[in-house]
Amino acid sequence: MSIVVVGLNHRTASVEVRDRVSVSEHRHRSILERLFSLDSVVECSLISTCNRSEAYVVTDDPETARAGVIGQFGRISGIDAGELRGFTFTRNDLDAVRHLLCVASGLDSMIMGEPQIAGQVKDAGARAMEAGTSGTVLNRLFRSAIETSKRARTETEIADGAVSISFAAVALAKKILGKLDERTALVLGAGEMSELTARHLVDSGVGRLMVSSRTFARARDLARRVNGKALSWPDAMEGLHRADIVISSTSATVPILERQRVAFAMQKRRNNAMFLIDIAVPRDIDPDAGSLYNVFLYDIDDLQAVVGANMQKRRREAEKARHIVDEEVRVFSSWLNSLDVVPAIVAMRRRFQELLEEELERARLSDLSEIQQEKVAGLLRLYMNKLLHAPQVRLREAADSGEALAYVDALVRLFDLDATPTRAAKSSTQEAPAERVRTEC
Repeated sequence: MSIVVVGLNHRTASVEVRDRVSVSEHRHRSILERLFSLDSVVECSLISTCNRSEAYVVTDDPETARAGVIGQFGRISGIDAGELRGFTFTRNDLDAVRHLLCVASGLDSMIMGEPQIAGQVKDAGARAMEAGTSGTVLNRLFRSAIETSKRARTETEIADGAVSISFAAVALAKKILGKLDERTALVLGAGEMSELTARHLVDSGVGRLMVSSRTFARARDLARRVNGKALSWPDAMEGLHRADIVISSTSATVPILERQRVAFAMQKRRNNAMFLIDIAVPRDIDPDAGSLYNVFLYDIDDLQAVVGANMQKRRREAEKARHIVDEEVRVFSSWLNSLDVVPAIVAMRRRFQELLEEELERARLSDLSEIQQEKVAGLLRLYMNKLLHAPQVRLREAADSGEALAYVDALVRLFDLDATPTRAAKSSTQEAPAERVRTEC
């Protein structure tokens, strides 16, 4: 059996293609069942997010499985399979294992180290278990992926530091002002960047959030989505002094906050610190406002410098995370190979035990006392265990080195054993479902 992943992601396909292949939550199970129904597929799991759609399968025919998965992706997206093939990638066996472990650890994400994907991988494994499409191999693989992700986040700093402009803005606010639970924030603008920043403020526990835009309807819609309060533009300008944090991201072509307006707000604040973050291009806030006492002004260049430094740090930490992935791949490889070895060891011991019992029966030791008979049987069992110890050790070593199948085949032939590999067909017993995890994207 082989483990194969067939998929597409932000490296191989445009967002338009990814959107068309993406599997919605309510269709996830039906698509899993379609993949599982393919003749070549023994087990399958599916990860589908805004940045990737990947099918993991256990199969005895990798090429047929690949064609089947691409065919299913074609049915989902309406894209011809031949065209879709150019957007996909395939990884086999340990390369497939390594890929999933890297995905779960954030090493394959659009933003290095982003934490969402770990929950999405866990959710994908749980869905496959609930649907009955995964079994011994994939259940273990997805557990390994989650454990690897936990190690990467606890043993390295791959997820530390803000690596987006909006997140960096809020992180700076927290660094200067401390806890935000008693602070008031004002977001100027209602575009995508403003919404991302507003959501980060909410996640950081800001006490009060206000939103304003030149178009009040847009401000109202954004405020509703982030549980904030919408202000008309005149009200926002008049009440600027109430904001401890002002984050501006409008499409204005000239500054909307001049030095004089900020100075007037500071007078009303009695010079209590005000944090201004200008993430607009061109700039929304007059740079001279930053010269006012207790006004902390940062623009997008300042934030990009922070993001750049954090990204460099994450790249350094990624090397440590890759070493963890390498270790976990070796552990999984050893376990996978043991699936072929363990039945052979059990069959070998069973065969020798049967021979021992047959010879004891044939020896007719009835003229010995029960204690003497037990001593003879015990000596024979001890001899058998010593005799089988070295072959068992060699078989396990062969499993670790990837040579297990050759040893098992020789053992089965030499001793005429019945050693069926553990990797079973679709009817194998499934494990209990894991806890479902709600994720974004």
